[in-house]
Amino acid sequence: MWFDYYDFLKIWFQKIKIIHYLCRCKKINTLYKNIIPLMKIIALEEHTMDRAIGAAANTLLNENVPYLEAFFRPNQAASPTLQMLEMGATRLAEMDRCGIDMEVMSITNNTQWLKGSEAVTLARQANDRLATLVSEHPDRFRFFATLPWDNPQVAADELRRAVNELGAVGTLIAGRPSIDATFLDDRKYDPVWEALTSLDLPIYIHPGFPCREIADTYYTGFSDTINMRLYTWGFGWHLEAGIQVLRMVLAGVFERFPTLKVISGHWGELMPYYLARFDQALAPDVTGLPEQISTYFKRNVWVTPSGIYDYDDLDFCIRKLGIDHILFAADYPYIPEEGGRPFIEQAPLSQEDKEKIGFGNAAALMHL
Repeated sequence: MWFDYYDFLKIWFQKIKIIHYLCRCKKINTLYKNIIPLMKIIALEEHTMDRAIGAAANTLLNENVPYLEAFFRPNQAASPTLQMLEMGATRLAEMDRCGIDMEVMSITNNTQWLKGSEAVTLARQANDRLATLVSEHPDRFRFFATLPWDNPQVAADELRRAVNELGAVGTLIAGRPSIDATFLDDRKYDPVWEALTSLDLPIYIHPGFPCREIADTYYTGFSDTINMRLYTWGFGWHLEAGIQVLRMVLAGVFERFPTLKVISGHWGELMPYYLARFDQALAPDVTGLPEQISTYFKRNVWVTPSGIYDYDDLDFCIRKLGIDHILFAADYPYIPEEGGRPFIEQAPLSQEDKEKIGFGNAAALMHL
């Protein structure tokens, strides 16, 4: 009996060796994938748009955002399309095609620019709709809540409701929290930070349309297409998103809320590349903070590629922030998801580090 069992094990070990050998052969790659499960991929910056919020914010956009016609022109790589409204079969099919196991959905409308009871009602309704999607596909979707930032205490209450009752895994804000030049460092937003730290969940600080005054000064003088791209996804809104995080550091937000978690897309919206300069020019003897600027970034900020699949950027951010602070995001449907899995699988990293980026860090950050 013992020898029968031993021979049985020998046969199966030989089969395993054969499988691992065959996995190197491209012709049977599909067979191998069916035998050995692929690494999980969780994409964190995957968007939709809410029709009701879009309609309510339309006048504000037209009055305060230049180059809108060029931005919404069809066939622009980063322009909103009907894909952004689709949250069912088409999106799931695209996820399956690209090897994305789970999306954390978010609304990129300017909910924070709306005011009063309208903002509260529309935010609640939008979060309810996202929660319904998650309930229908709990193994494929999670969501970041959208908040009525016009009233920070009400925003904090809606965040708690979205998390505790609906299952949200944090919040995402697309741009400044107000239509004017008010940024997230303002102390009036402390109730939101209190809620996030008590829930131990992150805020994703996503780019949005910069102040019009900035556009009129820096992002003009070329064709409408170039002006629009320079102002938005070519440079301008990334710089503003990064500045929001920098201002939070300088204002002491991470001193008052040392466990606050921030996700910053597009490899940290330019900020990691200037950490050494920040430490040099904005040292503790200037800022009055007990730590260097880079210390707060390394402790409180996680970054994603947001569809910028560049190994030099990946390597730099790992060296600056550490592997445990690198997450994955495709920025769908602004950027197609199909390049995401190959980017991680072919990265010059250990399998353990690939899995951290693909799903492990996100699962730990948001308790998935």
